Amino acid sequence: MKAKTIVTVLKGSYYILKMSGSLLTAWLTLGWHVRRARKSFEKQLIKGGMAREDAEQISEVYSDLKDQMMGAVKGAISNARKPTKNGHFSLANVMSA
Repeated sequence: MKAKTIVTVLKGSYYILKMSGSLLTAWLTLGWHVRRARKSFEKQLIKGGMAREDAEQISEVYSDLKDQMMGAVKGAISNARKPTKNGHFSLANVMSA
């Protein structure tokens, strides 16, 4: 019985670490691509004759959208971790989010 419990805990830990690694990779990749897209967009606007400050202000939309996406992901994760009224965690919390 103890061996099954240990194996179950190890498997669960493995999948949690695997998912955490994937989320971290996605977060880093998204940040990098948004940064590159923003800088490229700014360069194109400046090349077209717009002032640098105005181009930077317009390109902030990329960063704002990234922040909104990350907020939505964080909200979904935090809502999934909220216990129900009886104190237990439920898959229904995940499905309703």
